[in-house]
Amino acid sequence: AWLQTRGRCPRLLLLPPSCPPGHSQQAASPRTDIRNCSVDPPYLPPTATNTTARLAALRDAMRAHSAHAYIVPSTDAHMSEYIAERDSRLGWLTGFTGSAGTVVVTLDRAALWTDSRYWTQAERQLDCNWELQRTTWIKSIGQWILEWVPAGGNVSLDPFLFSIGRRWTQVLTSSPPRRALQPPWR
Repeated sequence: AWLQTRGRCPRLLLLPPSCPPGHSQQAASPRTDIRNCSVDPPYLPPTATNTTARLAALRDAMRAHSAHAYIVPSTDAHMSEYIAERDSRLGWLTGFTGSAGTVVVTLDRAALWTDSRYWTQAERQLDCNWELQRTTWIKSIGQWILEWVPAGGNVSLDPFLFSIGRRWTQVLTSSPPRRALQPPWR
């Protein structure tokens, strides 16, 4: 049986790969619909969005306002899960179109938290600028922020997109001590 090739080198399932002239082998993972950031150069499926310029623009705005982290939810100002395209801030920033998620961008890292319904979709739509966090707990998001934002750092968000209550405040102010080691780029 032949594998569907989509322009790549055709292979027999049980035989070592061989390419006819004019074809090249792809060194990415066997699943070509999932990103692979562990190879050089990284493999991105055609459904991934290049977010490098968008992140650079956001980080420039963060520096201008002395923000060390910026939180973006997938909801709109009415806290709706299913929102109009014009309100899809998370979708525009990441390329991820799932209906549930939270993003945190620092000056040198970016992560998306979503639940198991969307893990495969996120791997198909995110580029290698993003870390996929496979949980949605506010506590895990807060721990990540405390790990990557310096003590006394500024965490910013759009207040119209959050029901701020005590949960975020508790997570960001009453957490265990930060990690002792600083990242090598600081």
